[in-house]
Amino acid sequence: MKHNTFLSSDQTTTSHFICWEPEKEAIGTVQIIHGMAEYIERYHDFAKYLTSLGFIVVGHDHLGHGESVASDQPKHGYFGQGEPVTFVLEDIHQVKEWIEHTYSGLPHFMLGHSMGSFALRNYLQLYKSEISGAIFMGTGKNASMLSLALSLTKGLNLTAPEKQNKWLDHMAFGSFSKQFPEAGSFNWLSKNQENVRRYEDDPLTGFTFTNNGFYTLFRLVDGANRNGWAQNIDRDLPILVISGEQDPVGDFGKGPRKVAKELDEAGIRDVSLVLFTDLRHEILLEEEKNEVYKAIGNWLEKRLHHEPKD
Repeated sequence: MKHNTFLSSDQTTTSHFICWEPEKEAIGTVQIIHGMAEYIERYHDFAKYLTSLGFIVVGHDHLGHGESVASDQPKHGYFGQGEPVTFVLEDIHQVKEWIEHTYSGLPHFMLGHSMGSFALRNYLQLYKSEISGAIFMGTGKNASMLSLALSLTKGLNLTAPEKQNKWLDHMAFGSFSKQFPEAGSFNWLSKNQENVRRYEDDPLTGFTFTNNGFYTLFRLVDGANRNGWAQNIDRDLPILVISGEQDPVGDFGKGPRKVAKELDEAGIRDVSLVLFTDLRHEILLEEEKNEVYKAIGNWLEKRLHHEPKD
């Protein structure tokens, strides 16, 4: 595992990324785009599984996450003023270009989890035919009350961008925990309650987003769900939609099914949908994670020879 940095597209923040390399000859690269209020090193075990198959794995901490926090304004859950959505997408692209330059000639795959899946769905509408496959994990439709949330957070982002907003956090996620029997605000993440406890105890996970962070998040969700979004993605791109069927982010399976259906109706030629009946949001950290690993690994291996268009 190698740590490295790059200058974020905000031209201020030194962003952190990690590279995991296999001990044997590499067969491809996988770029992981992590979710909200977490950081890339949480994917270490999954990355090690992929390296055992021969994949090089790379992922960065988003702005306002992990070690990618501006030293002059140490604020988690803050993406920066200006065009924060552009910062998020351009940082993803910077990492992709670094991978392709450093490991040229290898098939490249991209995996986005949760907020990262919405970012990836935006990204693929901008950059077409440049990768060998994409994976949307822990994704959904999430369109309810979105216009109101965007309008509200747009104003808050102008007046108090760095202020953490616990009210918005409760409105967006407060109902999730009520769906499950275990105590705590983060029980919806995983039925593996040891994972939930680690999440609660880690100072780099579960923090409350700022107004700027929520505005950025809602814009990413909006861009990923606007009418015709799937029609802007390369029809030849293999896509895997994978989630837990007990995930409230995906409305208990309804969201991933809708996403897969929209991709299919847009003419995407290779769309796969995998739902794990008993799993919740963080499927890579459930006790049954090896089943999830194998499903992703098998999908990747079967699409290694997909040739992206120039």
